[in-house]
Amino acid sequence: IDTAWNHPEIFSRAAAFSGSFWWRAKAKDAPDYSEKTDRLMHRHIRNSAARPGMQFFFQCGTQDEQEDRNKNGVIDSIDDTIDLMKELLRKGYCEGPDFRYLQVQDGRHDVPTWAKAMPQFLRWGWSSR
Repeated sequence: IDTAWNHPEIFSRAAAFSGSFWWRAKAKDAPDYSEKTDRLMHRHIRNSAARPGMQFFFQCGTQDEQEDRNKNGVIDSIDDTIDLMKELLRKGYCEGPDFRYLQVQDGRHDVPTWAKAMPQFLRWGWSSR
């Protein structure tokens, strides 16, 4: 997503399968850590202009990981992806035409899970509509 966001003149679509949107500027246990300001991709999208016409496909598996840093019962990879989509909504993107989210029940951070998601991604991005 980062590469496409930074090069909209080259890319019009991007996908993240089990995206690493947890990358942050500070350790999660730092006393001044903030999910709002310290997750890098979220901050980058929030602080830059929208990329008109760019589309995104996000996929997470419910077993991608076990971490739940905010103890809300949702694993971090799902939370971080949903929060990134919220940043896109604030930029004026719309779920459906501009981005799609696929959550794979029991999906893991592995090739078999991504293989299940790939046909949906390809239909979303390149089928005749």
